[in-house]
Amino acid sequence: MMEEVKEPTDTDTYLNSAASFRDVLRIASFRHLWIGQAISQFGDAFYGMVFLYMAEKLTGDPGMVGIVGVAQTLPYLALSLHAGVLADRIDRRHIMMASDIISAAILILFALLLWFEPRPPTAALIVTASLLSVANVFFAPAKGAAIPQLVPPSQLSVANGLSLATQSVTPLAGLALSGAILSLLYVLSPTYFFLGAILLNALSFAVSAYFLYLLPPLPPRENTPDEQTPTAWEDLKSGLTYIRFHPTLATIVILSMLIQGAVAPFMIVSVTVNSQWFGGEYWTLAACEGSFFLGMVIGGAMASRLSIRRPGIAFITGAAVIGVVIVFMAFSKWFPLFIFWNIIAGLFVPYSQLPILNYIQRVTPNEFQGRVNSALSLTSIGIQPLAIGLGGLALTVIGPSFLLILMGVGMILAALGGLLFPALRRAEILSE
Repeated sequence: MMEEVKEPTDTDTYLNSAASFRDVLRIASFRHLWIGQAISQFGDAFYGMVFLYMAEKLTGDPGMVGIVGVAQTLPYLALSLHAGVLADRIDRRHIMMASDIISAAILILFALLLWFEPRPPTAALIVTASLLSVANVFFAPAKGAAIPQLVPPSQLSVANGLSLATQSVTPLAGLALSGAILSLLYVLSPTYFFLGAILLNALSFAVSAYFLYLLPPLPPRENTPDEQTPTAWEDLKSGLTYIRFHPTLATIVILSMLIQGAVAPFMIVSVTVNSQWFGGEYWTLAACEGSFFLGMVIGGAMASRLSIRRPGIAFITGAAVIGVVIVFMAFSKWFPLFIFWNIIAGLFVPYSQLPILNYIQRVTPNEFQGRVNSALSLTSIGIQPLAIGLGGLALTVIGPSFLLILMGVGMILAALGGLLFPALRRAEILSE
C-alpha cells in the first residue's frame, strides 16, 4: 500500500527532521491526491462565494444570503457521521472519486439551468448548494483518513502542512483570477459571469476525479476470513465510544463546535460588509477573501516548519488571536485596514489547526480515522447551519459591526475555555 521512500538528506529536511514539501511530493500516490485537491479547490474558490454573491444580487436580502449559506452546510449536520462510517468501511479512493463525479454532474445541470434562465429562482440556488454539500460531505473524512495511508509517519506533518497550504493558496489564486477576470465579465454580462464560474468548478471536479483514479486502493482495514464485518450501526457506536473515552479527542470535538459556531456567519457578514462599506463590487469581495487566504498561505509555510509539541496550546492560542482580530474588524470600515486584519486572521489559522491535525492523525488508529474526521466535520461544520441562520437574522437587526464583535468575543471565550481541560493542555506530539 505505502510506497517505499528514500530517507531524506540533511539539506532536504527541516530543523525538526521532518521531510520537505519536495520530499513528500516524491511519493506518487500522495502527489496525485495533492494535485486533485489543488485543482478541485481552485474551482471551489469560484462557486462557494459566487453562490452567496448571486443570492445577494438576486434578492438584496442578507437573510436570504444566510439561507443559501445554511443550505451549503446543513447536509454536514445530517450526514457527517454516516460519511465517517463509510470511510471506515469501504475503499476511501472510491468515495473521493464518487464525490467529485457527482459534484461535477450537479454543477453541469445547474449550468444548463443558467443557460436557459439567467436569473434562476432562489429555490434553485438553495437546492443546488445543498446537493453539492451532500456530495462533498463524504469527501473530507475519506481524504483525511487517506493521508496517513499514503505517507510514512515521519512525513505526516509535512504532508498535512502541504495539504493545508494548498487549501489556502489555490483559493487565493482562484479568487485573484475571479476578481480580475470574472468581475469584468460580470460588468459585461452577469449571465456569463455566473455560468463561467459554475462550469469552471464542474471541470475542476472532473479533473480531480481523474487524479484520484490514479491512487492505489485505500481499504480502511484488513479483515481476516473468519472475522465478521460489523454493521454500520456498530461501526458508528464504536467510533463515538472511541472518541468519548479519549479525553483529548473529545475536548477537541467540543471546542471545534463552539469555535466554528462563533465564526460561522463570517462569510455572509463579508458579503454584507462589502455591500454596505465598500461599494458592493465583486472585486472588493474577492479581495477580502483573497487576503484571508494569503495570510493562510504565509501562516501555513511558517507553521509547517515549527516544531510544536503542545498542539492543544497552539489550538487555543491561535483561535483566541483570531477572535481578537475579528473584533478589530468591526471598527475597520477603511478598506485597506479591513484587508490587513483578514491577512492577520489567516496567519493564525494554520498555527491553530495544523498541530492539532497532526496530533489527531498520530493518535488515531487507521480503522477509526474516518469516524474521527467525520466527528470533527459534524461538530465544526454541522453547527454552521444554525449559526449562519441566526447570523443572517442578526445582520438585519444589529448590522455587521455588532455581529462581528459578538462573533469575535464568542470565539475568544470558546478558545480560552480549552484551558479548563487538562488533557488538551497536556497533549503532546512526540518526536519520531
